[in-house]
Amino acid sequence: MSIFIRLLFFWFITISFLSCYTLPNVYFNRQVRIRVVGDLMCHNSQISTYYRPKTKDYDSSGSFEYVSNLLQDADLTLGNLETTIANDPNEFTGYPRFGSPIGYLTGIKNAGFDILSTANNHSADKGPFGIDNTIDSVIKNGMVPIGTFKTNADYLERKDFFLELNGIKIAIYNYTYSTNGIPVKNDRMVRLLNEKQIKEDVSFAKENGIHFVILWYHYGSEYEEKPDNSQTKWVNIGIDAGADIIIGGHPHVVQRIDRFQEEKNWEDKLVAYSLGNFLSAQNRENTDGGIILTFELELDSENRKRIKNVTTDPVWVYSHGYKIIPIQIYKRNEISLKIPKHSEKRMFQYEAHLKKIPGLNL
Repeated sequence: MSIFIRLLFFWFITISFLSCYTLPNVYFNRQVRIRVVGDLMCHNSQISTYYRPKTKDYDSSGSFEYVSNLLQDADLTLGNLETTIANDPNEFTGYPRFGSPIGYLTGIKNAGFDILSTANNHSADKGPFGIDNTIDSVIKNGMVPIGTFKTNADYLERKDFFLELNGIKIAIYNYTYSTNGIPVKNDRMVRLLNEKQIKEDVSFAKENGIHFVILWYHYGSEYEEKPDNSQTKWVNIGIDAGADIIIGGHPHVVQRIDRFQEEKNWEDKLVAYSLGNFLSAQNRENTDGGIILTFELELDSENRKRIKNVTTDPVWVYSHGYKIIPIQIYKRNEISLKIPKHSEKRMFQYEAHLKKIPGLNL
């Protein structure tokens, strides 16, 4: 679903309008279905795979062939773009400083993504131009970047990302723990985790009629299967500030999911500490896959908030062509791909690992 025009409208909407706008008096439940995936990475071997000699360009669409229908079955689909977008082929590189051709976004766009987080530890890998070009390229491809900004004016214009779907108002904020020590120069901004800023952001959203606040964190320790102290710290800060949902990335492995009700108002809360890798060339243990997190935001006729129908769909990346395989759909023989037995074994071992993680309903 393309929501780009509607989202642009909300970027430019005035605060006075937001503060005085009221929902119509309706007598039915309003719902929004959201799907979120983990890290969208692009290593050197992926870049080589995506190259098309006949047209001398790049296209990642093949990676999403078997998962796009699932991603498009939502009102909003979100993913973490953990690379910058470069123009110069000499800048097309993987780890440690990521720079991907714009064709990497082609598959992401065609798969149905609406919103991409761009604040992560690789945001500044290609310097000021990389920050600017990534933002511009995401927008040109009909998606919305959040978390990085080209100028102070750009920050003031886009810093509060508000949208409304089906009568439900949603705010999404994206922050990262660092940019790997690379300075962010010349009035550009990558939003960093900051307790004061988080409290101000959540408060501002609530004051302006937002029903659900989503905080999108890039944090934690790589490859650790349990959240570390820094993750629990930032989650507690976000929940205490009044956020409803916290989504995490960066560890490159899936971590637990918590669901609970806040004691004061008995409102639902959802915390997904890390969604793992959605697309990458990593092959370290348990890094070759992730989950698609799906949930529904609901307002009833009395404006009571609920987070319902939380599901987790496991995916695994088949390294031959970097195909993202939805494991359950594969097991039901509902996709045409048949991978070799040794790859199947590894994929099913990965699925068995996921079943041990608390909060995943596999």
